[in-house]
Amino acid sequence: MPRLFLRSTVLSGLTAAVAGASIPRIARAQTTTLHIAGVFSDLFAEPFYAKDGGAFAKAGFDVDAVSLANAGAVAAAIGGGTLEMGTGDLVSGINAINAGIPIVLIAGGGLYNERTDQASTILAVTTDSPIRAPKDLIGKSIGVPTLVGLTTACLRAWLPAHGVDESSVKLVEIPQSAALPALQAGRIDAGLLSEPFVTFGKGQVRSIAAPFDVAADLAPAKMFCVSVWYASKPWFEADPARARAALGAIYDTARWANANHDATFNILVRDGKLDADKARGMLRTTYATTLTPALIQPVITIATQNKMFTKPVDVATIITGPH
Repeated sequence: MPRLFLRSTVLSGLTAAVAGASIPRIARAQTTTLHIAGVFSDLFAEPFYAKDGGAFAKAGFDVDAVSLANAGAVAAAIGGGTLEMGTGDLVSGINAINAGIPIVLIAGGGLYNERTDQASTILAVTTDSPIRAPKDLIGKSIGVPTLVGLTTACLRAWLPAHGVDESSVKLVEIPQSAALPALQAGRIDAGLLSEPFVTFGKGQVRSIAAPFDVAADLAPAKMFCVSVWYASKPWFEADPARARAALGAIYDTARWANANHDATFNILVRDGKLDADKARGMLRTTYATTLTPALIQPVITIATQNKMFTKPVDVATIITGPH
């Protein structure tokens, strides 16, 4: 096992994230105001497009969207009652479900397509780093967005496949927004970067791998969901009509985002307080307009192989829809 830093267990991580989420607790179960969250990375950014896209307003919802540090924090905040919905990854979210946290998996989010997206999520090192080949990572530290999550699962599968014993590296949990400065300062030797942070690092970092390919190689179409939508189980199951409306708004937002890259770029710049010139030209995410077992099975397989789930997972039953 790799040496892990910061949160060491699923439950302690979820508890810490709940305690640290500075969001007002939901006041009443039947509200039409949706408190939602994502992680500030284009793959997880649909919640930030929800208001501007107009689909949620059309469905009768007022949206309050915030950014949290990682997918585990989003799952914890939903389960803890401070959010109704949000985007996270499959590993941290399913572990939360297995741990009894009252959340449900309801929709697909950001997609990774091996044929087009290899440069959008990379294992990065500084341009002058001596790390050139996988074996050069031995004894080094690698920054990951969350210790128990999809990116870590893919990385842990990629390392031994390239001759690196996973116990020979240190995995350090660090938010995407802090990974590039940490690389530049030498606090980590390598780090997982996704857009817009890949583009921010242009000329300062280079890619040595695309770890998501490990999961994509298991998919018939070389494509899988990196992010997915979760909802509060009590909220989602209390009103099936409202749940259907929210689910429809998610996928309408995905279609709008896929067709309006200029608008979503401006939202990322505005809400993330980014330098538009530095972010311009970033590779953009395509968002799923459905969720099928085939889109999540690669992640389930990788995570199971790496013993990252606390219980067995049945991909045929994990997706929840309104009844």
